[in-house]
Amino acid sequence: MSKKNNYYKIGHITNPLHKKIGKVLIKGKSCKIIIPARVNTFLCHHNFFVNPPRPQIFPVNSINFAINKFIEVVVVVRDDQKNIIDAVQKHQAIIEHTIKIVQKTLNIKQGFNVMVKNLHGISHGGLGSSGSIMSGVAQGINILMGKPLSVGEITKLIAQNYGEESNKKGFLSPSASIGGSTAITLAGKSLVVVGSEADIWCVNQLPKEYYAVLLYPKKIKGISKAQDIELNKRELYWLKNIDKDWGDIKENILKTRIIPAINKKRYSVLFNAINMYTIGAYGDIPQYFKSRWISQGLTFDSLIFGIFSRIFKSLKISENCFFVSSNGPMIVVITKYPKKVLNLMKDFSKDFTLEKVALSRTNNYLLTK
Repeated sequence: MSKKNNYYKIGHITNPLHKKIGKVLIKGKSCKIIIPARVNTFLCHHNFFVNPPRPQIFPVNSINFAINKFIEVVVVVRDDQKNIIDAVQKHQAIIEHTIKIVQKTLNIKQGFNVMVKNLHGISHGGLGSSGSIMSGVAQGINILMGKPLSVGEITKLIAQNYGEESNKKGFLSPSASIGGSTAITLAGKSLVVVGSEADIWCVNQLPKEYYAVLLYPKKIKGISKAQDIELNKRELYWLKNIDKDWGDIKENILKTRIIPAINKKRYSVLFNAINMYTIGAYGDIPQYFKSRWISQGLTFDSLIFGIFSRIFKSLKISENCFFVSSNGPMIVVITKYPKKVLNLMKDFSKDFTLEKVALSRTNNYLLTK
């Protein structure tokens, strides 16, 4: 990464995997993957987004849910060393970067045709689409090469060498990734906790009765990278200070209370903790989102408390949770009672698109030999 120009060269590996890869052999001609989007919450160390301990290392931690919003990736082995990409222009740089860092990691010169379609159409809106695209491309190549890399290894490779589209040809804009998009994309389960340096701490399957209810602002049709950068600039103060007294406490709650409870399928602990996080019990999360989105006419502090009072006047805090995903503006309710939540949220339908979505329970791929 160049600090002077704030760009990241496509194909450059800042943090290589500490693993010796033997000779890999082609196991198929093409691989088609349908991968889910993720929504996430309970970030523990926001300050690391501003001051990471090492370049491209962001030990922030997160709780991630997979939802039925999909990206389609097709990877085809070529007979030469060329890489041909079929995707919208704004995604081509991150796809090229992913192909090259996987080629370097596996020590292969094989070329690929890669086709990517974002089937949900939301960009920089809280679904982790860039990370999901990169993860799908990496896993497609990995499958074709016989799966020499584990899900955990791909998670680290993508998260710690991550970037997003820029206005400079051949370069990416450096961006933070904490690993949740990749882990939840590839784990094949509906619930994944990522911690430390993009390590997978917990993988679990919520009961099939659970759904996500999504609220997305109607006035925001899509967010460009330039808009996202400008929004990020507004939030620097809050990122530095929001976890000043709470980062270690939240991480300890995650390790000693939430994960053990998830493993015992006692989801009330998970839901209680997420709800308290959302309304500001462990640092002023509502003010953080207000600061980020006020320029877009979204007063997230009043919105968060309005949704809280509306949902939990008739539903139990221990059986449902809600949060703003990633940097927003997507708001998510995880619940066994989606029809009731939609009814409770109907007053918000003037300004928000409301949607019931199933939690995704697998990622599917088809390998053609």
